[in-house]
Amino acid sequence: MPIPTMVRKLPTAVALRNGRAGGEFYWGAERMATMDWTNVAVASITVVGTLGGGIVTQAFAIRSKRIDAKVQRDNRAEELRELTRKEATDEKRTVYAGLNTTAHSCRAAIRHYLDEKCGGRTPDLAKFEAAREALRDSYSRAQMVVSDRALDFASEVNRCLDVGHRASLELDENDAVAVAALYHFVDDSLGFGVRLLRRAIREDLGIEPGVDADLDGHLVTLRSRRHEFVRRDASDVTAQQLDLLG
Repeated sequence: MPIPTMVRKLPTAVALRNGRAGGEFYWGAERMATMDWTNVAVASITVVGTLGGGIVTQAFAIRSKRIDAKVQRDNRAEELRELTRKEATDEKRTVYAGLNTTAHSCRAAIRHYLDEKCGGRTPDLAKFEAAREALRDSYSRAQMVVSDRALDFASEVNRCLDVGHRASLELDENDAVAVAALYHFVDDSLGFGVRLLRRAIREDLGIEPGVDADLDGHLVTLRSRRHEFVRRDASDVTAQQLDLLG
């Protein structure tokens, strides 16, 4: 009797033991699978983090290079603009210096021509014409560079010198009244005009004239003196023709 009972109980015990063993195996396998997936996830995150960090670093490096390149381009563009402004200013100074010099030289040449002609000597016509031609070249060059305001003064002075030049060539040295009028125009009006041109040039270059300098008023005065001289020199010149002279 005891033996069969033990025999009957044996399968049950074995089954229970096998069940426990199977359960432990099952849960152990599940834990191992979970650990494996965790390891894979950690490894994946590590790889992604490493790759992502490299990509982000590379993106920042590329962006930094682009910013540096833009800054360099902007700097070069600004340097080019500054160089262009400097070259334009230097050219303007050169043109103005030439205009100022040739205006002085032309007036001096007119005065010297008058002295020789009225003094009974033969004037050096080639030198006289060369001075006038030099002024024409300087004035033509200045027209491409100077401001409109400065050009008003340069144009008026150029006209005055042209009037003095032509009057000297056409002068009858035996006509005392004409000689005196021309000398007065050369010494007074042309001298005044050349000085006025210099002050206008200085103003255009940023060198402010004196507080008492009324350049626009002086320009009107110079134009009136030219009209007055031309009217006296040629009585048949009408007011309309004077207006055409500027």
